[in-house]
Amino acid sequence: MANAKSIFNTLVVIFLLIGLPAVSYYYLSTGYTYRKEAINTQGDFGEMPDLSSLTVVQGKLPKSSRGAMTVVGWFDPTKPAAARQYGEMMDSLYQQFENSPNLYFTTIVNAENPVAAATDFTEKYHLPKAEMLTFLAADAGQFKQSARDFKLPTSLPGEDPIVALVDSSLTIVKHYNLAERNQTIGLVNLISLIIPLPERPGLVLKRDNEL
Repeated sequence: MANAKSIFNTLVVIFLLIGLPAVSYYYLSTGYTYRKEAINTQGDFGEMPDLSSLTVVQGKLPKSSRGAMTVVGWFDPTKPAAARQYGEMMDSLYQQFENSPNLYFTTIVNAENPVAAATDFTEKYHLPKAEMLTFLAADAGQFKQSARDFKLPTSLPGEDPIVALVDSSLTIVKHYNLAERNQTIGLVNLISLIIPLPERPGLVLKRDNEL
C-alpha cells in the first residue's frame, strides 16, 4: 500500500513538473497560432477616408478613430433584403460588443429622408442611441463614392450587406459580406481577438440564437 501511494505521489509530481507545463504550452501556442493566422488574413485597402463631410443624422463621430476599430456599413432602405440582413447582423454585433472599448459602428445611409430611415432602422433592430453607433447621410453620389473610397468589392453599395473593417492605424484591412455566415463569424472572431470581449455565453449571430 505504501509503495502504491509512493508511486502515485511520484506520478503527480511528474505531471506537475512536466505534464502540466507541456499542456499549458500546447494551448498557449495553439491560441497564439490561431490569433496570428486570423490577423494575417487582413489586407491593406488604403487609409480610411475622412467621413466628416457627411451629415451626422444619429450618434456622433469620434474625434479620432486612431487606436480603435471601426466597422463601416452601407444602408439603403430601398434594398429591403440587404437592409434586413444588415440590420439583423448589426443587432447581434451590438449585443456582443456593446461594452467593448475602442470599437465603433458607422453606417452610411442613402435615403430620401435619412433621419427617418436611421430612426426606423435602429428601432426595428433594437439599436439604442449609443456612443459606438453613428449614422451618416449621403446622397446617391456620395454613397457610391464612399464605397469606392473604402475599396468595396462592389459598385452597388447597399445591394449586399457588405462592411469594411478599419484597424487601429486607420487602415482598411478587410471587407465582409454579412449575408455569408462564415464571413460574419470571421468578423466577430477577428474583433474579439483584438478587442476585449465582455463575458457572454457564446458568440451570437442572431438574437436569442447562439452559435
